[in-house]
This record gives sequence, C-alpha cells and structure tokens, in this order.
Amino acid sequence: MSWGYGPEDGPDAWHNNFPVAKEGKRQSPIDIETSKIVDGSSVTSSKPLTWTYQKDHCLNVENTGSSWKVNVNGTGSSLVGGALDGEYELWQFHAHWGSEDGQGSEHTVDGKNYAAELHLVHWNKKYETPNVAAGKPDGLAVLGMLIEVGEKHQEFDKVVQALAKIPCKSDKTCLEEAAIDCAKFLPENKAIWTYEGSLTTPPLLESVIWTVFQTPMKISADQMNAMRSLNFASTDSEEGKMVNNYRPPCPLHDRTVRKM
Repeated sequence: MSWGYGPEDGPDAWHNNFPVAKEGKRQSPIDIETSKIVDGSSVTSSKPLTWTYQKDHCLNVENTGSSWKVNVNGTGSSLVGGALDGEYELWQFHAHWGSEDGQGSEHTVDGKNYAAELHLVHWNKKYETPNVAAGKPDGLAVLGMLIEVGEKHQEFDKVVQALAKIPCKSDKTCLEEAAIDCAKFLPENKAIWTYEGSLTTPPLLESVIWTVFQTPMKISADQMNAMRSLNFASTDSEEGKMVNNYRPPCPLHDRTVRKM
C-alpha cells in the first residue's frame, strides 16, 4: 500500500489504508504538554536508561522514499532501564525534517516544533526477530532526539557525508568504514519523557515505548540542507525534494507522559 507525505497520500489520508491511524488509542507522535507530565522517577522498578552501542555496526544508509535510513547490525548493542522491561537491540535509525527550521519534528513540546527529529529504533530481544517484535505492545523502543539548527554535529556528519550518494529512492551506500557511534547522538543531560505509542509511519503499529530526550540535539544549517537535498523519488519527479516528511501530533487519549 502506497503512502507518502503529499496532499493525496499524506498523514491526513493514511487512515484510508491503515484504519488504526484514526481508531488507535496510542498513536504517535504527540504534543508533550509539560504541565500534564507525571513524575515517573519515583517508580520503584525504574532504573536509569542505559545504552551500549558498537561503532562498527552501521551497515549502510538507504533512501527509502520517505526518509534516509541507516541499517544496523545490532549485535552487541543494548538499551535497558527507563520505562523499559527487558533488553532492546538497535535495529535502524532515521530522521524526519521540515522544509524550514520552524517545522519538521514529529513530537512537539507545548506546541513548539523543532527543525527535525532523529529516531533510534530498537527491538525487544525476547521476540524472535524485529519484525515479530514490531507487532507486540512492548516490541519496539524508540529514542527520539529533537533537533535544532546550531553548530555542526561531528558524529552526525558521518551520516550526512553519505547522503550525497543516495539522492533518489532505493539508492543505498555502504557505511561500514564510517565507525558511527550512536551514543554521541544522545545528549549529556539524560532527562527524558516517556509514553506508550506507535510507529509514526504506516503501518502505524502500536508497539513502541517512546523515550524522547528533553535536551535537543544540534546540527548545522549545512547538515540540515543535506537532508533537504534528498528526493522523495528521483531528481526530476514531481514529488520533489524530501522535506516535511513528518506526521503531526496525534490525540493523547487516556495515556500518561512520564518524566524520568
């Protein structure tokens, strides 16, 4: 089933092929209203969120037609603690961004949009495969980094340098020599918001434990423009440049957002 971010196939139309887009009760992203957040740090079972990433695990980066995506061999990576029960392994990471700096993030904070958002997608090791996990209520854990335009991000630049090689849909290039350390994407301030949600792209499965860092990540204007230079399809397609590939916030319904 085809979907995209255009007027005909964008988020407003996703419910036609994916009814959960409207019927679901734990859809993502959301607007994080700081006045309504519950303190989750006092939960007796909660341990600090901790992660381990290997530097040689990024296999390649591809243009999916909706974003760039870095495919990972997650062996040896680990995400535990915070709102998570059990151990999660890194599967892939990608981003969403706008055509200008005032929009592009999927999660918003008190209605504020950021220029982009980076998602590190992990899967629960108690399931056989990532695809099986993606259908379970606790199957996936995504770390979300809100992105502001500021100084150049040295580690993120290893991804950015490869984007020129994948301008069009289905283009792919190897990253095995890049030695990308995903831990360097995460802020020094470990304060987080967490809630139960979904994938933000079809099939919108309600299987994600979300962890959004309160401190934004900064990348340069040049790095931002490198992402905006990608194409949804091909260089001469009417679909144009890959921008505004984000889903607007969904209703919170009766969910709770916790800070840790």
